[in-house]
Amino acid sequence: MSEQSCPVSGSVGGRCPVGHAGSSRSNSRMGPRGCAFSSYGSPAGDIHAAFDIPRGVVVEEWLRMRERKAINQLLYANIPSVEELGMVKTQAELDALNAREQDLLAIALGAPARQVMLRAEEIGPKTGWLDGYLSAEHGFCPPDYEEAAGALAKTPGRIWSDLMDRMPGCVARGRALESIAALNLVEGTKEVIPDQALWAAIVALGMLCSIYRYECKNDGTEGITSARTKKKRPNVPMGDDLGEELVGIPLCIALPYYQVSRRMGRTLPHLTFPDQSSYNIKVKDPTSNYPYVARFDNIDLRWCAFGEKAEVAFLKGCADTSASFQHGPDAIAACQEHVMTKNVEGLLREMIRLKEILERMPNAFHSINVNPNSGDNYVPVHQWVRWAKFSAPISKRCPASSGLQFPPYLVMDAFLGRKKYTSFLGKEGVHLRAWIPSNLRAFIAAIEYHYRIPEFVQQSGDPRLMGVLDGIVEAYTGERGFMGTHRYKVFGILEIAAKSGRTETNGLSGAADAGRPWEETHKQFSDAMKERLEPYRGNLKVEPHQMRGTFEECRYATRVLNRSHVDSDMTRSIGLVTLDIQDTGITFMPGDRLAVMPLNSWEECAKVVAALGLETSIDATVEVSGTWSRFEQHLTAVRRTATPKKLTVADILRRGHLAPVTKELALKVHSMLAASSNTVLQVLATEEWPVRGSLGDLLQDALVDTPTHIWDKAFSLNNLSWLADLIPVEVPRTYSIASYTDELLPSTVDLVISRAEYKLCSTFSKGDDMTRAGVASGFFNPNPPSDDMVSDDEILVGVSRPLAFQLPLYNMTPCAYFAGGSGIAPFRSFWQYRLATSGLSGGKNHLYLGVQSREKFCFEDELREYVNADFMEVHVAFSRDSRGLAYDPYSRDLVEKHIPPRYIDTLIVEQGATISDLVMSKKQGGLGGYLYVCGSVAVFDSVMNGIRKAVYTHCTATMENVDLIVNKAFAERRFMLDVFMTPKPLPCNLPTIPLSQLAQHTGHRLGSRMWIGVHGSVYDVTDFCPMHPGGTQIIKSNAGVDCSKSFDNLAHTNNPEVASLLTKYFVGHLTPKPDYQGGEEQISALYDLWASYLRTTTETLVTHQVEMHEIQGASLSTDSAYNPGGITNLWLRENLPSTIAVRTFYSYQSRLLQGGFTALFGAKLQELVLKLSFSVANAGGAGAHIQLPDVLGAVARANTGSDAVTCMNEVALVGQFIHGGADDLRFQERGLFAYAAKSVELDIELLEDLRQEVGTGMDAFDSMANAYGSADRSQDPDLKATRLAALSTFLLQILERISRRLGIFYAQLAQCSVYNPELERNPARTRWALVRRCIRDGSLFVMAHKAATDVLVAGQQSSYYMSRANPNQNVDFDSVISQVRATLGSAHTEMHIAVPQQPITLNAVHQARGRSSGDASVVATRDNAGALKAMNNFVEKNSKAIRRLSRMPPMPLSFEEIQKAALNGMGQAGLHTPPAEHEAMMAMGLGIKGQDIGRPRLPTPPSSRGSSRSPSRVRQSSTGMSASAEMLLGKLNHSRTRGASLHSRHGSVSAAQSQLQFQHQPQHQMLPQQQHMPYYPVVGGMPTPPMGVTGRDAQTQLPKSNMHAAMSSMSGHLNTRRPRSDMPAHTMNLPVGRVRSTSRSSASSVSRGHTSVPSTNSLRAFKLRGLVEGERFAPAS
Repeated sequence: MSEQSCPVSGSVGGRCPVGHAGSSRSNSRMGPRGCAFSSYGSPAGDIHAAFDIPRGVVVEEWLRMRERKAINQLLYANIPSVEELGMVKTQAELDALNAREQDLLAIALGAPARQVMLRAEEIGPKTGWLDGYLSAEHGFCPPDYEEAAGALAKTPGRIWSDLMDRMPGCVARGRALESIAALNLVEGTKEVIPDQALWAAIVALGMLCSIYRYECKNDGTEGITSARTKKKRPNVPMGDDLGEELVGIPLCIALPYYQVSRRMGRTLPHLTFPDQSSYNIKVKDPTSNYPYVARFDNIDLRWCAFGEKAEVAFLKGCADTSASFQHGPDAIAACQEHVMTKNVEGLLREMIRLKEILERMPNAFHSINVNPNSGDNYVPVHQWVRWAKFSAPISKRCPASSGLQFPPYLVMDAFLGRKKYTSFLGKEGVHLRAWIPSNLRAFIAAIEYHYRIPEFVQQSGDPRLMGVLDGIVEAYTGERGFMGTHRYKVFGILEIAAKSGRTETNGLSGAADAGRPWEETHKQFSDAMKERLEPYRGNLKVEPHQMRGTFEECRYATRVLNRSHVDSDMTRSIGLVTLDIQDTGITFMPGDRLAVMPLNSWEECAKVVAALGLETSIDATVEVSGTWSRFEQHLTAVRRTATPKKLTVADILRRGHLAPVTKELALKVHSMLAASSNTVLQVLATEEWPVRGSLGDLLQDALVDTPTHIWDKAFSLNNLSWLADLIPVEVPRTYSIASYTDELLPSTVDLVISRAEYKLCSTFSKGDDMTRAGVASGFFNPNPPSDDMVSDDEILVGVSRPLAFQLPLYNMTPCAYFAGGSGIAPFRSFWQYRLATSGLSGGKNHLYLGVQSREKFCFEDELREYVNADFMEVHVAFSRDSRGLAYDPYSRDLVEKHIPPRYIDTLIVEQGATISDLVMSKKQGGLGGYLYVCGSVAVFDSVMNGIRKAVYTHCTATMENVDLIVNKAFAERRFMLDVFMTPKPLPCNLPTIPLSQLAQHTGHRLGSRMWIGVHGSVYDVTDFCPMHPGGTQIIKSNAGVDCSKSFDNLAHTNNPEVASLLTKYFVGHLTPKPDYQGGEEQISALYDLWASYLRTTTETLVTHQVEMHEIQGASLSTDSAYNPGGITNLWLRENLPSTIAVRTFYSYQSRLLQGGFTALFGAKLQELVLKLSFSVANAGGAGAHIQLPDVLGAVARANTGSDAVTCMNEVALVGQFIHGGADDLRFQERGLFAYAAKSVELDIELLEDLRQEVGTGMDAFDSMANAYGSADRSQDPDLKATRLAALSTFLLQILERISRRLGIFYAQLAQCSVYNPELERNPARTRWALVRRCIRDGSLFVMAHKAATDVLVAGQQSSYYMSRANPNQNVDFDSVISQVRATLGSAHTEMHIAVPQQPITLNAVHQARGRSSGDASVVATRDNAGALKAMNNFVEKNSKAIRRLSRMPPMPLSFEEIQKAALNGMGQAGLHTPPAEHEAMMAMGLGIKGQDIGRPRLPTPPSSRGSSRSPSRVRQSSTGMSASAEMLLGKLNHSRTRGASLHSRHGSVSAAQSQLQFQHQPQHQMLPQQQHMPYYPVVGGMPTPPMGVTGRDAQTQLPKSNMHAAMSSMSGHLNTRRPRSDMPAHTMNLPVGRVRSTSRSSASSVSRGHTSVPSTNSLRAFKLRGLVEGERFAPAS
């Protein structure tokens, strides 16, 4: 409630009599919600006595009635004067001078929004708030959060709340269904459940129904299943007769839920987002209500479904976000009241109040944090995926549980007069608006249809109102406001979730058929923001995130009012600049920043004018387009003029970018002058960008050495449109606001600006030492100091609020400020605010300042006053002056003292005891203070170095614990940064970094580094990751890849703070794509395709680290050793095994195994094989008999082999533990944990190997680009074909190794088993539990038969995927084409069978959220869909060539005909016949979700039938390939065998170390053919010979061995490759023989148990090894 609308303060002129008693705000005593009068200011607290109110009368109603005025007093307060009446000409004009009837009615009845609120306050308590919560004091939040739950506890319905209290334990034990079904039937009628208990009842029942539905859908059969898997459902009466929503729901909860929903006015029973969050919380301290009650730290979640961190933190964060709008409805209703009475001043106050509420709301989003060190705020994204599936609608008709159901969205849309709802989220909002509570709907209608505030503001023409309204628009729907922050938060969470299986938000945003769903969500949010902005910004031509950091953020016009000194430096290197913002409507708070558009000096403009001959055209208008056209429209909007004013030459010169000279600017001049200027060429040859100089300098020098006719043609004076194309619009600079005022609308704003100076480039200075000032700092703080302090230049400014640099909520919190030079600016506003609001009784303030000398000590007099008043401690370090100042706590003063020059880090170490206590959180025994750093990157480094030393000295014994303490402060958002950019040219002559090297640095191994690529540059963000405001996981999900697109979507590109921090972590530039000449389009296309495959491989590896550490853990009873600060134990709940952990691992492994690693071995791999095989076959010609590696066949046989069947059956067994398997789980908890840990270890090993192999192929492209010299080019006329053939051959060899590695993975994983009685506490009971389970499911006889079969085929336990008859597995081009045809045909068929039609209604679309996504991540699914389409297009495009190279029937290859032919081929050829063991496994039953074992699947390609042909693999001598191609292929293979980096020009350490390994390799291992063609032995059979070794020679190469020895040999060969960059040096220096002997965990197990040999290779040194050697479990006591 505002002071104006308060019944007390409203009676005394709208000013609180107690809250403003005295001259200072610090003297006021503020009570709840800021009210200083009611029961607070008066000692007795008797408001009846204060106002002579009769006893027994409602105070607020009595005061409101007393203040009621006559209609004429309100509407005719300003009757026109006689002169004004005399000017009226017509009767109609005279009639218009009287009030409108609508206004009369409104005054008589009251403001519609206020009347809705008053009615709700009157009726709500009597009816249990059936119409929804709405009150002036609490907004849309419940006045009493305990009322409904307490009322329910006193009724028979308490059985619902009691069950919800223990639901997390029931879910963890796998007994949720049984617990719900066992409830007694309690009806939801009024006689049983009173109105006061309805809100608690509908929440509890809604969650019970959703839990039951979720458990039925996710019961361990949504992923990999077997025929033994049986669904168990309680045999109880169901609510099938109560509607579609309650089908399959036990009647004991279905019937009361149906009855309660109808009583609440819900046509269909459904669970809303506010039900789970806002109406499902408990308040810790109801009296702690500043700034609102339901803050994250003041609430607990009442009822949980799973009890996980993600669910609790996420729902609490959502409740916090909604509660932050608690006082918004009252402010909006007050605005409408003032519009009715045309009270401009009152409207201004309430609009400013609403703006402050909206500006505070984005902070609530930060209560949801994906940083593992953030404690209670941590939201593990993979757990969030589980909750999101739970919150799916219980039927297709139900509205979604969407964030749009929260009041702020729909209410603010109505307040601002949103016109369009055509976007996805717009339609969603209209749809959900029909289902929200009645009071909320009535309030929205009242402000949307009556007395619209924006219309009144526009009609008033008051610049203050218009400025404040513009601020409200930005605060709500702006890029830095509520909606923009919401979009970034969703973007970060959904990107991680989408890569691990989640596809969309709760409202299904992002579910469209897009390549990357988080980007689709980002676009949908942008579309909705543009619709909200359209009434104020028009039809935006750019996305909202593209407006960030541009002129479009500067929406106010101002001028410089004053420039003054802040220190005793005569040159005024740091100056105080005061801007005039009178009547602009600008408001700001401490920590806010001011974006300003600087103007170029007239001196720089004169250089350009003189060089271009524009002296007579300075005021001429210029026709502009593009960005300048948008700027022209922007100026018109800022000036609020009806007619747009054309830009002139002077406007472009003063507001355009003239300095420094960027590469783009130099290239434009170079192009316009037709490369005729030596000066421009000299500038382009620079080794760093940007060049220190201006466009005027460049044009002045270029004018001398450029022919006149070229110059005149380039810069024609007849048409000046080229000027806008040459000079881009300048970007704004951001400065921290250095002042605070408690005025309603401040009239001035202060900036502290340090003049940035640099040396002019030698090209322009001609050897002279010339110093220049930066554009912005030189304009605002010129040198020498100007006597003319006032400037009439129009400056565009805009206010932005950094979400990560704000004062703490509580004024008693201690704060420490670390500043360097002008970095003191924001802290001046901090201490002024804290002094004004809390006086000397607030929290302690500590300032640590680093400056050069005493002369540059800013605000010394002001700081001395604060020190003398004991308000602040000030500690100063002078780096170039020994005249020091020391803080004396006894005299409370700064004492002169001789101190040797020092930097701020030394000062911090000196004050380490105090600073360490501030850094440490309260849970760690510290003060939990807030720490702020403002300065350049160098200042930031120095401060962090000092803080780490201080914590190490006073708090810990190791640097690891120092990192834990500091990282926790960042995670808790108590450590905040404002690092501004110092202009620093980046060198452009450093060695480049190839994509393969970038991919190696994913940071998923403990101690490894994490790199990201952004716009052609590589950055090592390992050390920055814990400090990232958006959390660590968003960076980790982009590690090892080029994340430029996400970087742009998050508006980091235009963020100077981000740009300045990136320079600190800069590693080098990415190796650009080779410049392929004309005719090499195929190689260029292959490069893009292979780079995409490398990205997929890297992202798959990175994504799985999100869950891998939690699944593995350090042991069954302790947390993961990877990140002990943030990851909790997943496997135990109350010291008992948890089925949530089982569900997590089951989903994780199903997603990986189902479909055979869809992302890596699916259609994308087939597309590569198709195009590479075509290139090789085409190079050989139509008559050549080319033998190709059977890559697709190897993958298919691996996925359908007995090892894969064994693996999938084991995972299906894990799924049985989720429901009904809790009794069995207690007997196999340790075996299951060991199996999960080993499985994840093998998963990561496989993904690492694939990344290494694909990276080798990526290097081949760059090596190929430089493989030929000029002599080779002249000797080989067919160079392009040669390069393509050699490259395709080499890449096919890599794909062959990749396909074989999949088989090795299955063979290794098949040796692992959940059943490990020797690991359990009671082995005997574990063995007996197995027997009982097998008797129940009927598999006991099958197991006995299987054991007998194993005895008969001893030594052949694994039916590995390679044929023993022909280990080469060579196929011809016909086989490859037939495989592709079969894939396209089956994919098209499955598309029609498995993919449902697009739902017609929006409600039906939302139901898709509840479906399982365990088959594959959405990224893999969409990538494969694109690959299938690309393959189809490729086959159609090259149909003639394919028929020429193969024996395909001469028929047109349309998609439909390929499908038909493939299906016919499947019917004729039959399916691959599995071996006997495979049949036994199939008898036990293996089913894959969405597939039927009986129906035809993808046919396994036949083994090589071309054995009569040459068995050599792509032998150039037998295929007709040129000698050059053979030579080039030999070079590639030789490079790979040596392990040398193909990018030797980069001088990487790995190349030298790999060469050292090659030199130490034993000579007997270096056979001629082995040097360029390493081979892999065949597991379970004869090893595969190298290329060219066939027949009998192949059989005599190596002795026979059993399966396990062969597998070890194969693993050793797999390790013979160039070492990874993340391997420790001691491992990389080992000889090859040593590397092979220390390969990763061997599969030489003698049983199905975990008896593998621990690995000693550091790359494979997982922390989980030797599962049965006592490393993990202690002996059972």
